[in-house]
Amino acid sequence: MEPLQEFITDLVVPHHRCNVNIIPEHITMLEGAKSRKQHSRKRRSHKSSTLSRREYARLGLNTLPTRQMRYEQALPLHQLWRGYVREHLGLREGDQVPEVHEPRYEEFSKQLIKLDLHGARLQVIQSKCKTLEGLAGICVMDTKNVLKLLGEDDRLRSVPKSECVFGLTLGNMQFTIFGQHLTIRPAERSVKKIKTYVQPFM
Repeated sequence: MEPLQEFITDLVVPHHRCNVNIIPEHITMLEGAKSRKQHSRKRRSHKSSTLSRREYARLGLNTLPTRQMRYEQALPLHQLWRGYVREHLGLREGDQVPEVHEPRYEEFSKQLIKLDLHGARLQVIQSKCKTLEGLAGICVMDTKNVLKLLGEDDRLRSVPKSECVFGLTLGNMQFTIFGQHLTIRPAERSVKKIKTYVQPFM
């Protein structure tokens, strides 16, 4: 305590130091602030409870059984998707796809790219790999680079997005979607702000 009293006294103008009266009971000692290193150690000790992408893949949580799935099991998902896509695109019964020259075409095409495709029935109408052309099925997994389609023969097939052009039918409307526009994770694609011009869906 004495060093502290001397320190406080030295802060006072010399000819007033004789009047300084320090009451020990009125002095509160504060603990020193923790260093950044101490804080970082504390943060590291509380490990995140969520799995990393590497752990997610190691546990096999991003894979689907190839043979155990049935096409009929995916049909309810497809019905849910049909309701979702109509709401997402603001479609009503009898609506037509906007033409390229119409004012609402660009916004419509951007919203089409942002669609969540889980449950959509897609068909490969063109591909650099000719063996993929004609493949069709309900999309049960959408990753950054691949769509996994469950066909009517109950086979699960992986189709690369960037290599293919997909056809999608909704009621009396038919869409053609270039896979190169879909090469992003669906969660990121749904909120991505598209600034560049989108190629026409013809």
